[in-house]
Amino acid sequence: MRCKLKMLSIITVIVVLSVASVSCVTETIETPGMKFPETAVISVQDPNIFVTRGSTFAWLPEAVRFYKDERLKNAPIKGLIEKEIVKNILAKEMIFVGSVDTAKYAVAYTAALESSLDDTAIIRRYGLLPGNTRVPTNDDNVEKGSLIIYIFENATNDIVWRGAAQVSVAFDTPMEERKQRVEHVLAEMFQSFSVTE
Repeated sequence: MRCKLKMLSIITVIVVLSVASVSCVTETIETPGMKFPETAVISVQDPNIFVTRGSTFAWLPEAVRFYKDERLKNAPIKGLIEKEIVKNILAKEMIFVGSVDTAKYAVAYTAALESSLDDTAIIRRYGLLPGNTRVPTNDDNVEKGSLIIYIFENATNDIVWRGAAQVSVAFDTPMEERKQRVEHVLAEMFQSFSVTE
């Protein structure tokens, strides 16, 4: 009997690890022409929840966390991130609504520089880490930035999809280049968010 239980436990662990590895994607993206092109992206989607086109989405305000930094005070990063999240959800043929109470799905995110939220805290809080190690450490003008996005099913509070990206943030980046970079990173993140008919 013990032998059967032990074997069942081993098989369960193998199945769970196999499912986890299938639903998790990590990639490093090179953006031509950027000063610090490296972007690491990872995402996980629940294989048992199917998001259909035409579903309604809304912000989950209490789960939107943007850690401000004085070095980026003149850059409207928060607005750029939110605009691109909405744009990418709409591109998946979803409907964005004004209230989470009337939406089937809720969207939340956390954005921070490493000085506010380091890798240890990210893995502890969110269980998802892209692991970008290519950020220069000897330049005061550059710091690692992380963006974690979650999509929840409102009825169950289940996490349908989550994605995370890490990039090198240069504080002196011109606004147009910064905008293009945010657009690129969000587009890469949402590539893995799949919807069905």
